Amino acid sequence: MSYFQNTVVYIEGNEKLRTPQIEAYINIKEFFRKKPNGEALVVLPTGTGKSGLISIAPFGVANGRVLVITPGIVTKKSVIKALHPLEDNFWVNRDVLFNPKDIPVVEEYEPDILDSHLEKCNFVITNVHKLQEGKKSSLLERVKSDFFDMIIVDEAHHAPAETWQRVFEYFSNAKILHITGTPYRGDSKEIPGERIHNTPLSQVMADKYVKWLRKKNVNSDDLFFTLPENPDKKFSIDEVIGFKDKEWIEKSIALSEECSLDVIRQSITELKQLKETSPNVPHKILAVACSIKHAEDVCKWYEKQNMKTVLVHSGMRNELIEKNLRQIDNNECQVVVSVNMLMEGYDHKYLTVLSIFRPYRSLNAFAQVVGRILRAIPDEEITNFAIDNNAVVIFHKEIGLDAMWMEFQKEVERANKLINIRDYTFLDREYENRKTEYGTIDKVDDYFVENEDSYLLAMDFNKLFQEARTNIDDKTDIEFNKVKNQLGLSEEGLEDVKKVIRKDLTSKNTSELNKMLIEKRPAMARAQYRKILKEKSDEVALELLEEKGIDPIATNLFDKFNKLIYKLQNNTTNVGIIVRYINDKLRNKFGPVDKRELETLSLSFEYIKNIIEELRRMI
Repeated sequence: MSYFQNTVVYIEGNEKLRTPQIEAYINIKEFFRKKPNGEALVVLPTGTGKSGLISIAPFGVANGRVLVITPGIVTKKSVIKALHPLEDNFWVNRDVLFNPKDIPVVEEYEPDILDSHLEKCNFVITNVHKLQEGKKSSLLERVKSDFFDMIIVDEAHHAPAETWQRVFEYFSNAKILHITGTPYRGDSKEIPGERIHNTPLSQVMADKYVKWLRKKNVNSDDLFFTLPENPDKKFSIDEVIGFKDKEWIEKSIALSEECSLDVIRQSITELKQLKETSPNVPHKILAVACSIKHAEDVCKWYEKQNMKTVLVHSGMRNELIEKNLRQIDNNECQVVVSVNMLMEGYDHKYLTVLSIFRPYRSLNAFAQVVGRILRAIPDEEITNFAIDNNAVVIFHKEIGLDAMWMEFQKEVERANKLINIRDYTFLDREYENRKTEYGTIDKVDDYFVENEDSYLLAMDFNKLFQEARTNIDDKTDIEFNKVKNQLGLSEEGLEDVKKVIRKDLTSKNTSELNKMLIEKRPAMARAQYRKILKEKSDEVALELLEEKGIDPIATNLFDKFNKLIYKLQNNTTNVGIIVRYINDKLRNKFGPVDKRELETLSLSFEYIKNIIEELRRMI
């Protein structure tokens, strides 16, 4: 058995992980249980925790080493930051592992890495350029085809590229997991892998895992064009449409200083409003230009408006790029101007205003740039979520981006509906389903005895981890103080003694916690499945009503379902009725949800598709 099979981890039920991460992990584990050499696709919106998912995905799944492939340097650095123990140390900080000694061995692949180091790795991280065949430095020239048991592809919308395909063919027996935040490709090719999980952007907006989104168009009633072949005549937009194509008009507007200044002024207005209402949060503008020369001009135009601006593009020396990125990270600027340098894998949570100065033809590219402003600023840093995590996208109306924005507008509208609907608690449904959704309580004299599932849900391993760490700190100090004056050692020697005491106490606590985790893991997994199943029922019910154009908060479906749902109340909302029907059908087929085993809960997810098809015909 491998490291990933032997190591005890806390994933299901872990409050420090996000629900989409846990749900995706469960789906990954179930998929590869059924298809050990399969190829899967997971879609998680930018800012939801893709790097965290990469960190936990192999546990209980991989039987050997894991190769993580990224499309470029910026994305690779983002993954390394999440995985490498000397960076964020995701596993310990998120309570996935209690003992730091249990964290996996992670290395970035470089041509000069020793074979002995490679063999000790659990994770190897590289970008696709270091996998090209024919090069002596290529990883494919260094290892056998069975060296990796699992391959995780970050930003999977790049995966159809020829180099990537050769990698999959070389490691032909490996499990392949594609993860992307952008389920669109610019070349119309389908992203490979069986889609086993897709968290919609609307859901993570409603859950406040990412920023909310809004759009501001800039336009003018008096746009006039001057043509090189006719410099003395000005043409209105209606006139120029007669002899110039749409793309020419959009590019002319995008490159125009006058039109760009309108966008610049609006973006500065938005930033100033943010600063007035939330002065302690270092919000910034991200400005995206067409080319390096254009980016330099946009930078100058912002500077003329007294804005401190940083420019980042691929034509710069690496040292200058690193210097400018540090300026951004240290909040030494108000505006970041780029071309495509920061479009993928770059995360800076204070990018809140997006100014677009270029037309896009690819929904994938447009989604990438919007994704840069999605990362939410933590609650402890903000004045109010609706103020600080309410990103705005600004562009000139005539550069042709409204059609692409509509993909995001749909998600924004759906997120608003989800937020509103969650205000309705469906108490009637919850009461009638209390035996299948909640722990039952029996009263004995003056005491309450909770059933087993309710007890397990109350067992908070995050709290147990924290208590154990505090206990270790306290006991280490006590034991150390007992012996430090008797040993006659130097400061360095005493520090080594303290480390030995801490290591011994940590080992004992790890053993106890791991035993508890192993004992409770099946029940925690079942509880997590039930929670996700309930959320899935709510989600598909809303989707169905939206598809049919039925108001989810109205009650007009009562007459149609009154005889089908036991004791249905006439004030139950439409979405509540659909959820009730789904849960009743599941209960009739698989029994009460708290009695279902993991395999039956998994079948419940699949059966929801059949119920939705039935409902689609009914309403």
